[in-house]
Amino acid sequence: MKRIAFFVEGQTEQIFINRLVREILGSARVNIIQKQFRGGTNIPKQEIVRNSLFSRNPLYEVLIFDCGSDNRVKSEILENISGLRSKGYEMIVGLRDLYPIPIEELDRLEKGLRYLPRKLKDDMSHFDIVIAIHEIEAWFIAETNHFKKIDKRLTGRFIREKLGFDPYTIDPESRVHPAKDLDNIYRLVGKSYTKKYNSTVKVVNKLDFNNIRYQLYHDVRSLNKLLKVIEDFK
Repeated sequence: MKRIAFFVEGQTEQIFINRLVREILGSARVNIIQKQFRGGTNIPKQEIVRNSLFSRNPLYEVLIFDCGSDNRVKSEILENISGLRSKGYEMIVGLRDLYPIPIEELDRLEKGLRYLPRKLKDDMSHFDIVIAIHEIEAWFIAETNHFKKIDKRLTGRFIREKLGFDPYTIDPESRVHPAKDLDNIYRLVGKSYTKKYNSTVKVVNKLDFNNIRYQLYHDVRSLNKLLKVIEDFK
């Protein structure tokens, strides 16, 4: 069985990765284990299983860690990569947002996140980092098919008249705070976007993953990188 582990900054990324790997690898062929890291610093750190999905004849095992914040993604990878590799995990992937770091710092940040100390050099080919620009919600904005599932009034023209930009035509990675943009769009029709678990699950389930896999990768470079990592692993 092939194994891959993701270290993500929060709940939203964990929910999205869960759905994305099922779409690409096949729900009937994958075991998914979602965990959270909690504690640390002043209290003992705990590794909590949030939920699991097991199939009868799995070809893949996917472990998705919610690290609790963007600055813990790399540190948790460094702490766990050797143990995961010894258990047969072929790829270790970190996913975090760029926000609130400015785009001018992207190259420096990516270089720092990709660095592994000498003792882990043998793991370099089994490790990758993806930085969502500026937030993972930019990918949700890019997937414009889902807006009319939220409300048929959410056309490009309607949103542009109300908010001054058209998500159907802009570069979503040009938006500095796409999570706020998403909330503003939903509020136009009396709804909202929050980071609460059930709310995020509902939004992710409305996304058109065929569009994400076969169309958006042309336009959203950070999403394209993540898709390539999973497809190559497959």
